[in-house]
Amino acid sequence: MIKAIIVDDEQHCINRISTLLKGYESEVYLAATAHTVQDGLLAIRKFNPDLVFLDVEIADKTGFDLLREIDSPSFEVIFTTAHDKYAVMAFKFCAIDFLLKPVDESDFQAAISKVISKDHNSGMSNQIAELLKGVGKNKPRKIGVPTLNGIVFILISDIRYCHADGNYTEIFLINNQKIVVSKTLKEFDELLSDYQFFRVHNSNLVNLDYVKSYNKGKGGFLILDDDTNIEVSSRRKDELLKKLSLI
Repeated sequence: MIKAIIVDDEQHCINRISTLLKGYESEVYLAATAHTVQDGLLAIRKFNPDLVFLDVEIADKTGFDLLREIDSPSFEVIFTTAHDKYAVMAFKFCAIDFLLKPVDESDFQAAISKVISKDHNSGMSNQIAELLKGVGKNKPRKIGVPTLNGIVFILISDIRYCHADGNYTEIFLINNQKIVVSKTLKEFDELLSDYQFFRVHNSNLVNLDYVKSYNKGKGGFLILDDDTNIEVSSRRKDELLKKLSLI
């Protein structure tokens, strides 16, 4: 049985999550609710939960303030937030689940199902540590990617290119390691849009810092620093050449 706590300063939000949790009574037990960071800390220390639903903005404090008070959190966290764009981006980079308010039932089901299916002995201390380092910064240096063995954090600058394989993405690093991730290339394209990455083809997202040359053709192709050839879509060719001229 998963023991859960809700920390939120809005009672109607607590009520919403409590109601949705009733559909999982055989798997999730709601041990406590709290309206402040201080009460949330007390509840966490008292009940030692497996899962905390944590609001981003809690009165004059934040859920991040609460997490900074806990050494190596052993519980899962699902954040809830109304509008904080930078917090949402930080969650995505750290592969941490979040729910936008008002909480949608299907989004809740997807998030809680992931928690139920996980191994709770691993905790989320690494993800939370990276989150607290990056929150408030527009451009994190690392990205958390879910693999079969858990979340792996990699430097964004170490990614040479990403290749689509159905609903999976193959990430090729500059040390020649390949990581297979259960996320689509579209998701990485959106996450890395503020970096020096470009979707040269439906199948490939390239770090332009590692482009050695461009060979002409209908669309042409790129040659990367390790001599990998990457096909360029004809419809992306002009935009790519503009990007390359700015480097």
